[in-house]
Amino acid sequence: MSRPGCAEAGRHLLAGLALGVDALGGTDGEHRLELTVRDTAADPGRAAAAVEELPGLGVAAVVGEFHSVAACAAAERADALGVPFLCSSAVIDALTDRPTDRVARLPPPQSRGWRFSAEFLLAAGHRRVAVVSEPSRY
Repeated sequence: MSRPGCAEAGRHLLAGLALGVDALGGTDGEHRLELTVRDTAADPGRAAAAVEELPGLGVAAVVGEFHSVAACAAAERADALGVPFLCSSAVIDALTDRPTDRVARLPPPQSRGWRFSAEFLLAAGHRRVAVVSEPSRY
């Protein structure tokens, strides 16, 4: 929700979550639903610290994180604490590489996206493609 993260994506995610809570009337039928928000600014340390804090506030699950490196830090901490984590947009494969039933993602992993892109280019008749990459997790 703030720089250097993708502030616009954070605001859109928060608005969508708020709409969901409102659509349910602020309850799941038994429990009152409320959003507890933390801004990680795409920083892995802040993401892990936020996840560390949230269970003590009564938070039952963590949703969000746009940036892959921060999402991995949040997922790792959430899993260690036994808190479910649903990632809204990070595509890095490593996010769900470890066997756990507490970490999930909405978008397909990046490797699948690369495969789709390659299949599209091959179907369009392209046979030579250059890839420019950066070696870090980010």
